Amino acid sequence: MFYLSEVKLTKFRCYETYAVQFIPHINIIVGNNAVGKTSLVEAIYCLGLTKSHKATNDSEMIKNGEEVAVIKGFFQNNEEKDEIVLSISEKGKRVNKNNKIESTLSKYLGYFSIVMFCPEDLGLVNGVPVFRRKFLDVNIGQINKKYLKSLINYRKLLKQRNEVLKVFNEKQGYDDRFLKIITNAMIDEAKTIIEERKKFIFLLNKHLFGKCDYISGEKEEAKLVYNPNCDVDNLFKESELKKTLDRLTKTTNWGPHRDDFSILINGKEASKYASQGQQKTAALSMKLGLADLIKTQTERIIVILDDVFGELDLERQNRVLKLLTFDDQIFITTTTIDNLSEQVLKDSQIIHIENGGE
Repeated sequence: MFYLSEVKLTKFRCYETYAVQFIPHINIIVGNNAVGKTSLVEAIYCLGLTKSHKATNDSEMIKNGEEVAVIKGFFQNNEEKDEIVLSISEKGKRVNKNNKIESTLSKYLGYFSIVMFCPEDLGLVNGVPVFRRKFLDVNIGQINKKYLKSLINYRKLLKQRNEVLKVFNEKQGYDDRFLKIITNAMIDEAKTIIEERKKFIFLLNKHLFGKCDYISGEKEEAKLVYNPNCDVDNLFKESELKKTLDRLTKTTNWGPHRDDFSILINGKEASKYASQGQQKTAALSMKLGLADLIKTQTERIIVILDDVFGELDLERQNRVLKLLTFDDQIFITTTTIDNLSEQVLKDSQIIHIENGGE
């Protein structure tokens, strides 16, 4: 079994130095609000994806007044052991695996997969489209190198294209031939992105099916509907139709960087018709379905449930716990263990945290 056996933090968030060991199955991190529970699981998330799930800038993860934050993780996979060190500074990030520096972060990605649920995930239901696109990019990219490569290339080309559009003026114009070259290259990458997103949502729906229904006590069923900005077969046509608009707005108005998806509960748009508790149940069901989907691709997976039980009644909390697969390593943060089932507590390690791990 693959699991994180220990983590050591240095100058990370509120932590000066902190080390803690974990068991292979359920680790419950208990403490009051704002003592560092979320920062600890954020560090674990960073070991998987080399970036935070919440920081808008990497420097936010560095303790005030310091220049470098370091996250060190020790992983066990049957008899194999790996040491991963992620260094974060204003100059950038670096991954060191078993004392060897990874040449690029993208080459390291996929060492293990991570699924995290946190309060901000309500944005998957009621937030802006960029939040849902990030969900697609992060999670498809974890298990699909082809997608990740196309996404990286597409973003570079999109940046180039927008820069060309920004320097356009009616008198001088711009190098239209160069713009066509960029546009055609973008379309090639866009096709891969759209096709892989379509496949991913189809598969995620299969693994999502029944989870929301179970958590809600057979009251609610959730489904995702992909809303691509352009049909995969009409990308060139769309680029031609939007050419004048692109010139006027000096940005690219078509392509998968404008995609979205909807979450339906019992066939209705969740963002419009569902209560906050129902929305949270749907978002959580998505993440549990995602974990099942990723496990069809890799056994190296860690699941994090950060403050998962807020706004869920006791019955729904216990149903969530019953859906967890205890063959995986799971991290749960909570302010109290009073409402957790005795069976879960018996099989878990309880880690109490005070300010900054003191």
